[in-house]
Amino acid sequence: MEIGWRWDRLSASERRVAELLLEGKSNKDICREMSLSRGRVQECVKRIVTKTGAESTRNAITLLAECKETFALLRMLERVTEGVAILQDGVFKFVNTALAKMSGRTPEEMVGTPALEFIAPEDRDRHARLYELRLKGEQLPRSHRSLILCKGGEKKEVEAASVGIVLYDGRPAIMVFTTDKC
Repeated sequence: MEIGWRWDRLSASERRVAELLLEGKSNKDICREMSLSRGRVQECVKRIVTKTGAESTRNAITLLAECKETFALLRMLERVTEGVAILQDGVFKFVNTALAKMSGRTPEEMVGTPALEFIAPEDRDRHARLYELRLKGEQLPRSHRSLILCKGGEKKEVEAASVGIVLYDGRPAIMVFTTDKC
């Protein structure tokens, strides 16, 4: 999973302060509920604002809400048995374990890498065209067969189904579900 900043990278105390901020609690209420001094709560809020890249606490709260929802969705997608990927700018931003296993890799090996590197050379031009057309909103068949490259270099046929354009980290991305044809 790769987001500009990640909910799961907040410390436990930052995450708890963030949750209380999302509930609309004031700093005074947070101090009382967490048994922290006002200075510690303000320090925690300042770290959260810095980590989110927000200009203010209010903007940070908006970003926190969006990120918390995204993080919950990605945790759920990690548990599905189909392969799931989110591509943005042609790069894997999220890959679940099921998809990584189909290609003999780990999610960490795939995230941050151009998706076309995992497509068989003879299938890359078609995939590049499909990706661009989907981003433009063209009506395309929902699913198609693909040849992926496994870690050892062998090719494997899979069925890829695009969910369509989703927002990821505040920008358009494409979510794809993949099933192994074998």
